[in-house]
Amino acid sequence: MAATDKMASPGVLRMTLAFAVFAHHTTMFNLGLSAVLIFFVLSGYWVATMWTNTYSKTSAAYATFLVSRFWRIAPVFALCSGIAWALLFWRGAAPDDAGGIVRQLFSNVMILGYNSLPYQANVPGWSLDMELQFYLVAPLFIFLVARNVYVLIACMALSVLSRALGGATTVAPFLLFFGLGVAAASHKIIPSRRLAYRALYATLALLFLCSLIFAKDLALGETQGPLLAFGVKTNLLIAVLMTPWAIYTTQQRTGATDRMIGDMSYVFYLLHWSVIGALGTGEGDYAQRFLLCSEALIVILAGSWLIWLLYDHPISKMRAAWVASRRVAGPQPLPVAA
Repeated sequence: MAATDKMASPGVLRMTLAFAVFAHHTTMFNLGLSAVLIFFVLSGYWVATMWTNTYSKTSAAYATFLVSRFWRIAPVFALCSGIAWALLFWRGAAPDDAGGIVRQLFSNVMILGYNSLPYQANVPGWSLDMELQFYLVAPLFIFLVARNVYVLIACMALSVLSRALGGATTVAPFLLFFGLGVAAASHKIIPSRRLAYRALYATLALLFLCSLIFAKDLALGETQGPLLAFGVKTNLLIAVLMTPWAIYTTQQRTGATDRMIGDMSYVFYLLHWSVIGALGTGEGDYAQRFLLCSEALIVILAGSWLIWLLYDHPISKMRAAWVASRRVAGPQPLPVAA
């Protein structure tokens, strides 16, 4: 692993991505899709790395992998789903018909199928459905990409054709981005520092250009309807440009604080939707919205830290201990002759 580059903090990057999703839901800077796609790239990298270094060396490797990964994401997901529903009932905004209580209970706890629910109490949860679907196929997918990196071409085709094939609510449209992370881990495709920073600067330049277009549209009163500056194609381009930087951050040594920030980003991501809904951050003039968004940000950060400290971190420690207990002992060295 390379020497630490403090500018390339992996925990701070993940929190920045979570904040981009927050901004997506509270402003007209629609960058949420690009942030989620970069999360998928990072997930692909770390899942491939953990499968190779840890899970493949445990008893009943596939089952251990699935239980461990579900254990990692489901408790916080279920808690934040419960908070979302509680706040909806408190506000009197719970829908009369949400698609059936059994279906809602299953997907709000077990995650699978959340993206296809007719009503999602916690909208950012759709990406966790994609994450869990990726886990189901990850070992086979990692094997295929490790054998031949050109499998990513098939992933690209599947991503393009997924909607026509009826797979729009499955992981299929996002396999390419998971695959980029898997390929980086499996084939040791690690960007150099120079390439990573060039990718970062190119992304920032694109964001600056989009901001200028956005400011022009705002000045001309052309903010109704889709914002071309932050459309789907722009989000895809941003995600691709940021991929070298994202992979570069995985090579940096981190301390306990940065790891905490990285873990908190997951809680932040799932918690923010309920808080901004409860505080009504989209109501009032610009000054009122700014104040409400500032208050929401404080509440979300404080809540994320408390949930991480009292709930997520202790659960993660138990999960890690369980996985460690299932590691298969390697071959014993031959005794040395006297």
